[in-house]
Amino acid sequence: MVGNRLISQIRNLFATVLSKSHGTSSNSTPRLKGSVESHELVSSFVVNSGDIVKATNTIRHSRLMPRRNDGTGRFETSICRSSGLSNTRIWEIGAEYFEPFAKRVIIGCGTSISQKVFSEGLSFDANGVPYPEHADIVGWPDDRSQPDEKTKHSRMIVAQRMAPHFRYVPRTEKN
Repeated sequence: MVGNRLISQIRNLFATVLSKSHGTSSNSTPRLKGSVESHELVSSFVVNSGDIVKATNTIRHSRLMPRRNDGTGRFETSICRSSGLSNTRIWEIGAEYFEPFAKRVIIGCGTSISQKVFSEGLSFDANGVPYPEHADIVGWPDDRSQPDEKTKHSRMIVAQRMAPHFRYVPRTEKN
């Protein structure tokens, strides 16, 4: 009897520790799937009011322009998988991971359904680094035989087609 109770307590403790180690605390999305699905919301953080198209309440294409990742060699645009996240958690992620990089305070984010990215022939690398909800938009046009500046125009056209679908959401909570 005592042995069964002890085993049950150990099992419960192990399950609790295991779930916390896999990023399923209340501060993150429970068990994100390995791939971004077409119905998920994705967000790009905004620190500059010039990145907002006030007439349409969307973000400018410049927020979606990719940068070449020195490690992978590919063009990537960092985004947050924001489906199911509270506003508080979105701003916490931005404050912890994006503001230090941007060296500015987040004023909002542009949010869209991921299908708008897929419809441009792009995809996602749901790498979960540096936080569980992180992914990179990948698959950008890249002709390695040309300098990056020369092929920038083709990436810009793709970003311009996506940007009107990223609705601007102002930051409502300051952390």
